[in-house]
Amino acid sequence: MKKYLPLACTPLCLAALSGCSILQPPDVGPQDNIVVSSSEPPTFEAKDVDAHEVTSNLAAPVKDEGLNVEFELQGLYSGGGGTVLTVKIHNLNEVPLPADALAEPTLERADGNGGWATVDPVPYDPEVNVDLAAPGLDHPLGAGASTNLQYVYNVAPGNLWNARFSIGNVRYVGDLNL
Repeated sequence: MKKYLPLACTPLCLAALSGCSILQPPDVGPQDNIVVSSSEPPTFEAKDVDAHEVTSNLAAPVKDEGLNVEFELQGLYSGGGGTVLTVKIHNLNEVPLPADALAEPTLERADGNGGWATVDPVPYDPEVNVDLAAPGLDHPLGAGASTNLQYVYNVAPGNLWNARFSIGNVRYVGDLNL
């Protein structure tokens, strides 16, 4: 009978130990002073600014103060059923630039009468334009990131020797054939 005595005491000892303050965490005081807060991530906000017109050195980077991005005209080439205009965009914000923050750019060329004629974009079809990326931003542009944007217009590159290309708050005026 002595062999079973230690086994019979074991549940009693465990019950006694579980009630000891040694095994319980110390009381840290009232829990009413804990405040849980969450912060919302910063969001992109465009500023309303006047367009910045670039008439010399069209290939130099230009800052768009309204979107806080930098544009750099990369040049033109024939393709995609018209002229492909490429512009590099660099996000200077600390937050991503939403894809819808950049409106559709416009292209105009001198009409020969002292005015400007709007050049229509070529509709993008991924099955036809397999060599071109979709125009504009298709995803948000990350903070500090850069990418090249391509736009196809229904015009020959030679006809853009006196043209205006407006993107964001920047307008390039002059010979777009870099």
